[in-house]
Amino acid sequence: ACAVVGVVVYYVGVEELTKSQPRRNTRQEPQEPSAEPEPEPSKQPKPKTPKPKVTDVRLPTHLVPLEYKLELVPFIIPDNFTIRGFAEIEMNCTESAFNVTLHAADITIENDTVKVMEKDGDNVDIFNYDYDLDREFFIVNLNAGLLAGKTYVIKIHYTAYLKDNLKGFYRSVYKDSNTGEEEYIATTQLQPTDARRVFPCFDEPQIKAKYEISLGRRPDMSSISNMPIASEGVPMEGTSDYVWDKYQQSVKMSTYLVAFVVSKFKFVETTRDNNVRFRIWSKPDSLDQTAYAQEIGPKMLEFYENYYNVKFPLPKQDMIAVPDFHAGAMENWGLIVYRETALLFKEGVSAKSNKERIAIVVSHELAHQWFGNLVTPSWWTDLWLNEGFASYVQYLGVEAIQPELKLLEQFVIMDLQNVFSIDALESSHPISIPVKHPDEINEIFDSISYKKGASIIRMMDKFLTTNTFRQALTNYLTDLQFDAAEQDDLWQHLTAQGHKDGRLALDMEVKTIMDTWTLQMGFPVVTVRRNYQGNTATITQERFLIGKSEEKATDTKEYSWWIPLTFAAAGSSFNDTYSENWMKEGEQTKDVSGMPESSTAVVFNVQQTGYYRVNYDQKNWEMLAQQLMEDHLAINVINRAQIMDDAINLAKSDMLDYETALSVTGYLSKEVEYIPWASALTGLSYINKMLKRTSAYGDFKRYMLKLIDPIYTKLGFNARPEDTHLDIKLRKKAISWACSMGNKDCLNKAKENFGAWMGMVEPDSELANPVDVNLKYETYCNAIADGGEEEWDFAWKRYQNSHVATEKSTILSSLGCTKEVWLLNRYLNMSITPDSGVRIQDGSRVMGSVAQNTVGRYLTFDFLRQEWERLNKLFTGFTQKNIGRAIKYIAGSFSTLFEMDQLKAFEAAHSSELGISTRAVKQAIETGEANVKWMEKNYQNIWSWLKLQNTRQSA
Repeated sequence: ACAVVGVVVYYVGVEELTKSQPRRNTRQEPQEPSAEPEPEPSKQPKPKTPKPKVTDVRLPTHLVPLEYKLELVPFIIPDNFTIRGFAEIEMNCTESAFNVTLHAADITIENDTVKVMEKDGDNVDIFNYDYDLDREFFIVNLNAGLLAGKTYVIKIHYTAYLKDNLKGFYRSVYKDSNTGEEEYIATTQLQPTDARRVFPCFDEPQIKAKYEISLGRRPDMSSISNMPIASEGVPMEGTSDYVWDKYQQSVKMSTYLVAFVVSKFKFVETTRDNNVRFRIWSKPDSLDQTAYAQEIGPKMLEFYENYYNVKFPLPKQDMIAVPDFHAGAMENWGLIVYRETALLFKEGVSAKSNKERIAIVVSHELAHQWFGNLVTPSWWTDLWLNEGFASYVQYLGVEAIQPELKLLEQFVIMDLQNVFSIDALESSHPISIPVKHPDEINEIFDSISYKKGASIIRMMDKFLTTNTFRQALTNYLTDLQFDAAEQDDLWQHLTAQGHKDGRLALDMEVKTIMDTWTLQMGFPVVTVRRNYQGNTATITQERFLIGKSEEKATDTKEYSWWIPLTFAAAGSSFNDTYSENWMKEGEQTKDVSGMPESSTAVVFNVQQTGYYRVNYDQKNWEMLAQQLMEDHLAINVINRAQIMDDAINLAKSDMLDYETALSVTGYLSKEVEYIPWASALTGLSYINKMLKRTSAYGDFKRYMLKLIDPIYTKLGFNARPEDTHLDIKLRKKAISWACSMGNKDCLNKAKENFGAWMGMVEPDSELANPVDVNLKYETYCNAIADGGEEEWDFAWKRYQNSHVATEKSTILSSLGCTKEVWLLNRYLNMSITPDSGVRIQDGSRVMGSVAQNTVGRYLTFDFLRQEWERLNKLFTGFTQKNIGRAIKYIAGSFSTLFEMDQLKAFEAAHSSELGISTRAVKQAIETGEANVKWMEKNYQNIWSWLKLQNTRQSA
């Protein structure tokens, strides 16, 4: 009854209702607005040949919106969950036309309320309405033409739907810890193409307008939007059940940045010298977890004001943690929405790794407030510019505000080396890629856009020098503020500043250089062959591919790049990252002088600032291995990590023999720094994965225990007062490997600590957990793997009872470690079962944790195939990426032709349904095929090498 009253009352308060006409809507069902917001589509046999997706999805350009007036009333009521909406759009006509074409999807438009008129003038007579469902267009055809140069207004009443699918204006639910009752909130996620599910609009990023938003809510709730409230709690005509919050007019912005939340959340507030009101919102029982975000957020905002030298253009900044959110966070202007684990930190319960992640995500989203929000990509083709830029400068923001996290040092392992693994596949894609259909747009929100984007922007920062780079950014943001841009606009500003400062030769342009990195996929391996008599070197470049030895003939393109070359001799300074030497696109070989004396190793790509791998002649590799054994500190710590990563992956691609590659890892027993260990262990984890189900695995474990034992013994299982952040991360790595390789001390400690927690009278008391806060996953996972149903059920109970999102996330990942097949199957089913306790957003975490378990790998693949219909229905839109992620986890360790045949059969059976997971599945297949080739070529050689090393060590 309450829902119906709300709808009726709202209509009393809106203007100019006309007589009823037959309604049309932008979706198949229902034909009338109703209290059933989530109708099931009619079941029809699937066509054998799927309908091709339309690609001409851009709006006509004869209208440009100037301002939206939106009135939205979300009825956050079970069995209703509808949104009553009114949109009034003021538009400038740039060329004569006979239609108004807007985006609209999954909303029911009241045709009888649609009006088009000249501003302050007469109505324009409407001929009819069309609904192009494929293009998600709502078309109002007119009897009289719109005239160029005139301003028009369209008014539309409609009903939208408050679903739980994590897109558009959607609902999220949580349990109030005081009352035990379920509470709902309404929140938004409109990027990239879901504003059209909330209000009819011009839903393209380059089409910016101002917004005047009014939100209806119950008096016991509150609302927030992009701008501050102008009038709060204004009575709604005809009812006391709802009130209006009316917001100040926004700055010009894109549709995907519009945001609103209606909830019973609470906030903490800070205002610093820049006079920006900064609030952190959360569930009431999580407010004590907002202190860290409150400490760093306002400082980071000020950092970016100084870094960009452009003042933050809004009077306030809100950040809110919501229970259900698919991505990590979303940079809505003035109202950033986060997943709880990306914003909330509980001292004594959350780990330092959680603190690091929160700092990274907060920094990333605040960086977007300028780069992305103030200046926006003209189309999603340049999404990488948005995400890659924020993914680079996020490191600068964290380094400035939280230097103890040493984040800049970690860039090469977190982003650059990480994305190499994908970009070395033939199924990679150029960083700047033409996209049209919404599925194609969603698909490129991937590591290439984020991590490769960050890596090549970092490379630019170094080859132009930071002062030049920053000044060019300031010029770019100032010249194009509140507008849209393409990558060439940024290149022009960088070139101009580079020439002005003398950091870029006058005959070079940034566009010429960067087009080789953005318009073609992949990256080069630079091979250095030294002339030891003449102290010179000959440099060559070629594309680096994982399957290089048997490259497919389908791609005939000649790949070549503009490469900034830097180098340093072992024992010299590694501080100069500015490139005096360039290898040009198309240049077959290049001679470089200034090499060190013949007995000294040279290292190319100083601090790995260039986005490329480096191979050397055999003698230089041998000198590098010798240098690392004798005095590894003679080589910069980032370059030690680079050498580990390059060597192991060059061997993986048959460009270096494994004996040489593994010889450079031999010094690790002396290494105490996290970065080189992380690179080496990532590379060795591939060998671990390939050998895990083979006869060679015992020898691999023996070799790894010898390698890892010294650092495990040094750092121990318990924290030390003098631990740095990177010491803590290295201890996690050491314990993870020591336990997985069978170190008895490690396994016993994990079991004992978890057992002590199980033996407590009140295990849910926040201070009761005896497990080291920074070793929770390693302890939980190993204890659950070694235990049975009792350990699993104990951990699940702790998950259910915890109010700390980071703790819940850690437990979820750990539950997939059990070796009990029936428990794994039960867990997989819980990931897609409503009310099981596993949220939709966490489905891929569950599947991933089971798939990475040796016992669970095939179970997950079977589950995916058996439950395909349920999975495909559950994960729609952006959440469809979960399917691709799961398949990547599964196929990552496939290494037989039989397994690959099954994976290819799965792809063939569901190719028309994979949507935005299509590319991820192709990458999984290519990775699996490379694994098969690797096993055929390297298995016996590596086993022989391991046996030889173990014999030497035991001699």
